[in-house]
Amino acid sequence: MPPNYEKEAPTSNAVEAPVKTESSDETGSSGETGNHRTSSDNHRKSPPQEWRTFEATAYVALCDTGCSGFTFTEIDVRHTRYYHGRVVVAVDPAVIPLGTSLTIRLADGSEIEAIAEDTGGAIKGRKIDVLMANEADAWDFGRQTVSVKISKAAEAE
Repeated sequence: MPPNYEKEAPTSNAVEAPVKTESSDETGSSGETGNHRTSSDNHRKSPPQEWRTFEATAYVALCDTGCSGFTFTEIDVRHTRYYHGRVVVAVDPAVIPLGTSLTIRLADGSEIEAIAEDTGGAIKGRKIDVLMANEADAWDFGRQTVSVKISKAAEAE
C-alpha cells in the first residue's frame, strides 16, 4: 500500500548530504583570467548555495481534510500548482523562509524549480511537501529523499 502522502508522519530522519560545490574560475567580468582582480569583482554574487538533504512528500490543493486551495501566504492554488513560474512547496519556515526560491533534485535526478509559499502541520525540520496537480500525481511522487538548494533567498520585508 502506498504511503499516505498527506497525513503520515515520516518514519526516518534526513541525513546530511555531502557538500556539493560548483567549480569557479578566476575570470573577472572584464574577461581577464588569473589572479588579477578588477573593480567589478567586488560586485560578484555570493558563493553558490550547498545542496542539503530533505525528505519530500506531495500534497494537493483541495481535499476532504481541510485543504482550502490557498497557501499559508494566501496564494490561490486551486487551479494551478505554480507561482511565478515555480512549483509551490510547503516548508518549515524556521528552516527555509517563506518566499524562498529553491531547486529540488528528486531521487530520479530530475529537478524542480520551486518556491516556498506554504507550510504544513507535519512539515517540520528538513521536510518539504510538493504541491501536485492531482491525487494520482501525489501518490506517484510518494515519499523520497531529495536534495534542495536555495536559488534565491526570500527578500526581507
